Amino acid sequence: MNELKTITINNTDISVKEYRGKRVVTLKEIDQCHGRPEGTARRNFNTNKQHLVEGEDYFIVQLTTNEIRTQFGAGKNAGKTMTVVTESGYLMLVKSFTDDLAWDVQRQLVNSYFKVEKSKADDALKIQIQQERSRAMLLNAQYRMLKLLMGKPELQKLSPVAVETLGIKATESIINANLGEYLPEVEKTYSATEVGNALGITAAKVGKIANAHGLKTDEYGITVMDKSRYSSKEVPSFRYNERGKAKIREILEKLKK
Repeated sequence: MNELKTITINNTDISVKEYRGKRVVTLKEIDQCHGRPEGTARRNFNTNKQHLVEGEDYFIVQLTTNEIRTQFGAGKNAGKTMTVVTESGYLMLVKSFTDDLAWDVQRQLVNSYFKVEKSKADDALKIQIQQERSRAMLLNAQYRMLKLLMGKPELQKLSPVAVETLGIKATESIINANLGEYLPEVEKTYSATEVGNALGITAAKVGKIANAHGLKTDEYGITVMDKSRYSSKEVPSFRYNERGKAKIREILEKLKK
């Protein structure tokens, strides 16, 4: 149930009520808003019940808790159930109300009470459609970009996580949106130069040790696209994780003995 709030119709305050996702009013409230004798809406309901569909035009609410009784304005003598009607049920019940006041009240209830529910539902549906469309566009853009990227021989050496990251970054430029939340989690990595500086050797020495001992695998790091030191092109480059860095240090220490 929603928090209680009221809407004034023909100088009558109606508490906003929703049941199973639909906004509803009680038969007593219909009488009060239209200035009709108590029991008029109930009589019309009983007379036309065979034409009404439960769950669409009306609901029978089980008054099982004090909270529910309060929500629907049920008094101490209200019994165990209460009939409430939706917009379609309300309009069917007041067909016989044809005076000027009745038309005015109907307009107020439809526009100020029931129509709010429709507006909220329509807005929610629009947002959902936009989100689904955005996801579809993203997946389509990623597929096209990855297909294009994997068609380049130099990219065949990239690690799976690098391919995924590259695809998402490329997709960002296509749809002009930040997709950081979709990036895979990657542990800290180091270039050969950074490893060499930490161990007191050259980047070339790091690469030579890694190649000789078969360290350029997913266990010890990832292959990514990096800017070439000799041109403006990006080329595959292996970056070492902490295990790779430690392994280089271990091998280096053995070579010094």
